[in-house]
Amino acid sequence: MTFVLPRRTVLRALGGIAVGLPVLECMLNRHGNAYAASGAIPLRYAIVFAGQAIGGDGWEEDKSQVMGTRITQSGDFIVPAEIGASYTPTTPLGPLADKNLLGDFSLVSGLKIPFSASSVDAADVPAGGAFRDFHGGGAGPLLCGTRSQSSSFTCRSATSDQILAKATTGTTLSSLVVRAQPAWYLSGSSFSGRQYISYTGDGDPVEAQVSPGIVYRSLFDGFTPATSAEDTQHDFDVRARTSVLSLILDKRDKLLARVGAADRARLERHFDEIRDLETRISAMPATSGGACQKPAAPPADPAVGGDNAGASSDEIATNTGYSDEDTRARLLADLIHMAFVCDLTRVATLQITSFQSHMNVYPITSALGLPVRADLHECGHNGDANNRGQLPVSTCLKWHVSHYAYLLDKMKQTQEGAGTLLDNSTVIFMPEAGHGVQLNDATSVNQTHSVEEMVLLVAGRAGGLVPGGHVPKPGAHPGQVLLTAMQAVGYTGTKFGEVSGTVPELFG
Repeated sequence: MTFVLPRRTVLRALGGIAVGLPVLECMLNRHGNAYAASGAIPLRYAIVFAGQAIGGDGWEEDKSQVMGTRITQSGDFIVPAEIGASYTPTTPLGPLADKNLLGDFSLVSGLKIPFSASSVDAADVPAGGAFRDFHGGGAGPLLCGTRSQSSSFTCRSATSDQILAKATTGTTLSSLVVRAQPAWYLSGSSFSGRQYISYTGDGDPVEAQVSPGIVYRSLFDGFTPATSAEDTQHDFDVRARTSVLSLILDKRDKLLARVGAADRARLERHFDEIRDLETRISAMPATSGGACQKPAAPPADPAVGGDNAGASSDEIATNTGYSDEDTRARLLADLIHMAFVCDLTRVATLQITSFQSHMNVYPITSALGLPVRADLHECGHNGDANNRGQLPVSTCLKWHVSHYAYLLDKMKQTQEGAGTLLDNSTVIFMPEAGHGVQLNDATSVNQTHSVEEMVLLVAGRAGGLVPGGHVPKPGAHPGQVLLTAMQAVGYTGTKFGEVSGTVPELFG
């Protein structure tokens, strides 16, 4: 008799510990596309957000200054010159090319959030449009498709992830919202809404979790600390006790003995990834205080960097305004991947950096061979005395894309039914701004404060998406791309905020 396992099977131990399982062949029908006991394989949706523009302020797309020398060089701007599948990867797309992922996503270019070029009055903002004050004026319509009527960083309707989360049932979490940048990094001010990319409704943001350790415990322990004391005590208890995998050792071995060779290999890899995640989390320094709350200033935890020494390149230091966002983003991507694998949630958002981010880019750009003494926001505007323009901006964008590529690669390497986890998902990469006419004055060109010439990347094959090319859509609203992606994972609505219409080219 063929061994059949229900999709919702978990391995439980004393104390309420439960470990979810990936999709196995013994859970599927003979076609590999539906569960033996509970319907079709679920579809997942995720957004990875970068708080930066895609071009240099006042610089053409092929112009840069590198190490004090002005250069003209094509291929640094994120949008390829060629249309369709046969294009040359640009500098920011390098991490995706390196992981052989060019056939797994589409790049949609030429996107634009509408605005009134003749009026700065809130009453004249068009449907789905931007209030004439960047950054805040462009944030809302990008995230939720509803017009902004002030410069505040807020949404006036639900974001795509929360619309989908509301329709999702049967998972531990309706959505997972995380952020890699834990602090604002400018003294005398605060995030003031720039840390939000997920909203359940008008002016109702979802607070992102910035601690990988707390995310891990909420997913796998079912525990979320409510106070600093509880968080510190739980951290001690977790480090002192045996790992969750050891607690389910007998059940794990019995299951491995009953499944086929392919399922056995898949389970062993799944358990190895959980063990690796435990090891990496336990190696992080203990955190206590303020991690779950919106920080007005960097917390006392030494793992969080202090404020930048200054805003301009002649003031900024090389070791401030940075909290190892590189490692944090990797850990959070690991957790999103595992949450999807175990069907703990089907909707996730990873905000790598905040809107108008002031994270120091010296550590990340140094690692990529072009050290820039600036924060992310100023890199787009002025760079530093020696490095400015397109290539420094694209180097920062390349770093953001590397985390997107990391998540996609993990999802692609996870077999699920007849395909992969990535095949059953839609994953968006969303930069904050474009590179066109300035929103504030509606005149200046090649500006970072622009909602023109925006791009979105759309990965996965959920709902029949056909990835693998450059899709130009001049003047289309970013919300039309999001609506297309939402429909790919089962959304039946025909509007996203105030935006209607889709991008049928994403389906081939």
